[in-house]
Amino acid sequence: MQIADPLGVPGAPHETLNAVMATLEQHSSGAAAGRLILVTDRQGDRDRAGYAAVLVVGPMVTVAAQAFGPRFGPAGMEALEQLVRWAQAHDWPVRETVMNVSDFTRVIDEPETAEIKRLLAASNPSDPGIYLVWPAAWKEAAWQN
Repeated sequence: MQIADPLGVPGAPHETLNAVMATLEQHSSGAAAGRLILVTDRQGDRDRAGYAAVLVVGPMVTVAAQAFGPRFGPAGMEALEQLVRWAQAHDWPVRETVMNVSDFTRVIDEPETAEIKRLLAASNPSDPGIYLVWPAAWKEAAWQN
């Protein structure tokens, strides 16, 4: 397993999504063999969740900064939707891992092989639809965060 340098800027959804998409375009020939793992530090609180992304293409693992989801406002929700839609269009399974706050920040900001392996092993299949349809109340709550 090779771990690429982390992508994106924490809290910057558009910049992070652009960096991720540029990387995915480079690996488009291997896209069918990829996986998207969304990583959060909140369970059962999706209206305030923030996500980082782990992209697995063959032996290469790329970690994207925590910049996706409602924690980062409407732009964060839009970036998460776009990333999940890309994964669906390329038949990538979408998985999710919940980590405690201290591990989440450390693993995403400075990923190490052993921790990434544990993160991947702890991931669970997720229904991509939960990241694509945001109730109006969630969008309103994201504006207020």
